[in-house]
Amino acid sequence: MLAGQFTPGPDFILILKIALNDGKRAGAFASLGISIGLLIHCSIAMAGLALFLDTSTQLGKIIKLLGSIYLIYLAVNLLRSKKQNFLSKKDIPENSGSNRNDSLAFYQGFLTNILNPKVIVFISAILSGFISSESNINEKLIYGSIIVVQGGFFWFLFSSLLQIKVIKALFVNHQRFFNSLFAILLVLVAISANI
Repeated sequence: MLAGQFTPGPDFILILKIALNDGKRAGAFASLGISIGLLIHCSIAMAGLALFLDTSTQLGKIIKLLGSIYLIYLAVNLLRSKKQNFLSKKDIPENSGSNRNDSLAFYQGFLTNILNPKVIVFISAILSGFISSESNINEKLIYGSIIVVQGGFFWFLFSSLLQIKVIKALFVNHQRFFNSLFAILLVLVAISANI
């Protein structure tokens, strides 16, 4: 599961952008949003509804399209952001507070995860190796909980590591480049999801 999460995708790019731009607290709220998205994906996968959300179905295509539109929206906002909205060099030594509203960071984490149909397919594939139609509810809850807790912990740890002074200083010195790069990556993920 961890290898799948660490693959650069929408969640990875979003946490990278939020944690570097807005600090550990915003990264934690975005991580929580992703975890709630994972919880919903696990519930759907365990209920056996993943087949309906497969990208070959009409509903799957709609979800994929909505996810792509949302990623492009995030990319456009990144490109339109003004430099003064981000961290300044004086913020680096401190435990910088977030300029981002916590609920917005949570909302973006949640939407980025829940609108990515690849997550449900990935979770279904993982769970299929551990649970079957004969599995009782306790087994399903244990495996689902492991996925949600591990995912939330990983993203929180990742956003915390991005607070290291050297990494943050590198970002602050090259903010425009990194924000443009993140925006391009989000657009590429959105396009590749619909090819």
